[in-house]
Amino acid sequence: MQRFTDTIIRFPKTFLLLLVMVTMAAAYYGSTHFSMNADLSDLVEQKGEWRDNLDAVEAVFPDSGNIIIAVSSKDGEQAKIATEKLTMAFKERQLFADVFAPSTLQWFEQYAIGFLTEKEYQSLRDKVALLLPDVMVSTQMNNLQPYLGALDKQLSDPERSADEINTLMQPLLEALQDQDVDWQALLFADVSVPNGYVISLSAVPDYAETEPNKLIMNTVREVISSVGMPADVMVRVTGQTALDYDEIQDANDSVALAGTVSLVSLILILAIGIRSLRIIVASYLAVIVGLVWTFAAGLLLVGSFNTISIVFMVIFIGLGVDFAVHLSLHVYEQRLKGHDNSESLALSVQHCISPLGLCALSSAIGFLSFYPTAYNGLGELGVISAAGMILGLVATFLVIPLFFQFFGYPKVKRSNAKRSKVALKLSEFIVAQHRKIILMTLVGAVVTGYGAMQFQFDFSTLVLKNKNSESVEALQWLQDNKLGSSYQLFAVAKDRQQAQKWESQLQDSPEVAATISANSFLPQDFSQRVNELKESATPEAKRPTMMTWSEFAKKHQQLLNLQGASDTRFDETTLQQHLTAKIQPLMQELATAGTTIEDPNVDMLPSEIANKYIASDGQWLVSVTPSGDMRDVAQVNAFIETVQRVAPLATGRAVAEQQVGQIIVKAFYTAIAISIVSITLILLFSVRYKLDILFIFIPLLLTTTTTLAIAHWFGQSLNMANIIVIPLIFGLGVDNGIHIVKRFRHEQTITRFFSSSTPKATLISCLTTIATFGALTLAEHQGMYSIGFLLTIALSAILCFSLLILPAFLHRFEPRG
Repeated sequence: MQRFTDTIIRFPKTFLLLLVMVTMAAAYYGSTHFSMNADLSDLVEQKGEWRDNLDAVEAVFPDSGNIIIAVSSKDGEQAKIATEKLTMAFKERQLFADVFAPSTLQWFEQYAIGFLTEKEYQSLRDKVALLLPDVMVSTQMNNLQPYLGALDKQLSDPERSADEINTLMQPLLEALQDQDVDWQALLFADVSVPNGYVISLSAVPDYAETEPNKLIMNTVREVISSVGMPADVMVRVTGQTALDYDEIQDANDSVALAGTVSLVSLILILAIGIRSLRIIVASYLAVIVGLVWTFAAGLLLVGSFNTISIVFMVIFIGLGVDFAVHLSLHVYEQRLKGHDNSESLALSVQHCISPLGLCALSSAIGFLSFYPTAYNGLGELGVISAAGMILGLVATFLVIPLFFQFFGYPKVKRSNAKRSKVALKLSEFIVAQHRKIILMTLVGAVVTGYGAMQFQFDFSTLVLKNKNSESVEALQWLQDNKLGSSYQLFAVAKDRQQAQKWESQLQDSPEVAATISANSFLPQDFSQRVNELKESATPEAKRPTMMTWSEFAKKHQQLLNLQGASDTRFDETTLQQHLTAKIQPLMQELATAGTTIEDPNVDMLPSEIANKYIASDGQWLVSVTPSGDMRDVAQVNAFIETVQRVAPLATGRAVAEQQVGQIIVKAFYTAIAISIVSITLILLFSVRYKLDILFIFIPLLLTTTTTLAIAHWFGQSLNMANIIVIPLIFGLGVDNGIHIVKRFRHEQTITRFFSSSTPKATLISCLTTIATFGALTLAEHQGMYSIGFLLTIALSAILCFSLLILPAFLHRFEPRG
């Protein structure tokens, strides 16, 4: 390393030019090759029977709808009109290969009676029987008096309820308000009109672009904007494409915010802890250069970032500064001892290269621990971050010396050479209380170990997303209104009978909100209902009772007054016109119903529906929508168990995430084993006293149990993002152990150890790392937030345990001889 240092001192301009050229090339490569990917299938290597089953279902019934448009309004009719306009607009765009909006199909208008619930149908039938026969007679005779005579007879019936009287009076009251009676609205008043509709779109992402789903989402927004929605109509976009797009946007925004906060925090902590402008600027530049190199190297190594691997940008800021702080403070320490600039730099480089190299290697191993596993998402983060550790180390040993050569070495303040009172008191406390510290460590291990055993793994990808994003909110709205869900399960029945059997078995399950198959689009008892309505509307074959308007008004004046119709000066002709103006279409509809009505069958279903739910070989697709919160693993598991108890091969996103979760848990244990074994091997060859290996691991093991226990007590769980934290505890935490053990054995006493630069460097580097990862808790992306939350706990624990517990063990068990 002496030759390396001498070369930098002799040719600083050459090295600076090379450094600038490499950094500019890396920045250009990164800016021109940046791309993001949020596809779950790319994050985890998916193999097994469940994957084959999912592929088999998708081969027969392709799940083509990757964008879902949710249209809602308090006015159901407005929502329906808006849905029809949007459907037409989307069909005009070539980007969308398939546009499916069931509510716009004429099928549902043609057979509307068959899609009423039993309660709605009975209400309609009762109103038809109560109102239509009398007005039919009046219409046929073109005379108001038969209607008034029949109405008088019904109102005089003492068994009539108040509701029936109000219903009987409603047509007349509307006519008395000088308006045509809306018979359709009167008869269907108790029929609930949906306040929301769904449009399913299919479009292929352009994976050649930086953001593959951007064109699709921009086109969707453009279409919605061009149609122009009324103020009371809400249009929201969800589906897998929208969820992935929103996740990428949230991830990018979160990284930008956390990165900015990290860099600002870095300056503040360095300013307070070091109070040397040159060291602060040099460290800052080393971090920036290493970050640019790592950004380009990551794209070169893995091709594109995912919503997990992009976190490396924040991680690097927190870890890259450690190298710079340790090297800079060591240079400062050597100058305090009286060495000149060149000697200080040479001695510092020679002393720091071994521990910092070991730290970079151990951190890289911690990151790479997921690489041999099936979890590609974290494996890619590991590759990028491991490369970042090496590049960060190189950047530190280039930028720091060059900066000091060009801008001068940090000024030495002899006042800083004095021993820190805090460090002195801490060393005295550890010496006096080291036995109690060791005992409390054992107690803490038992308590936190019990808490750690309670932790759970949450495999749902929804917990990683911003719960306030439009796509997530719309997804929940769809599920709440039983209009669909990205977490539906799909089961393929061999025929219609099996599909009906499954639907019957699942419809009363509390975990199931709805089941849909081709059967769901067939009207119920259509012919029977039409015949019953026609029969109810047919007047009795007898001579009608006549009553004039003046007679009726005089007899029922009190009732008319109570109904707010005190003005009875209308003539019979006007009232007759208002009563019958809109009855003709209804009469024609009933007349044309005919006597031989056939119930619609499967063969009559519109092709848009039949093609989605019935295969050419006769297999039927049954879609099952969950009723629970799919962000809750317990509810997801219960839903899957319920459906697969009936249809064992039912599959879908919920099953995929459950199985992927099991793969990740296995990867988790593999990664921990790799981290521990690899770091142990490194320590065996780098630590002089083998018992020190155990001492280094004690704070790491205690940090692991403490982190998991606190996470559990705060209601947090491990998920697909923050699961990397535990292996990282070993990869990152061992850095402090190496620094402290090597310096402690070199200084030989605890007092001299706390008088060296190592405790201060450890404190500052940990604080900068904590601040960096703590910034992730500001992220809207919940996966990043969870990483920041757990790493803040872990690094805080590592700091405390490394400066308290580790020295206590080193002091208590000093090697003899």
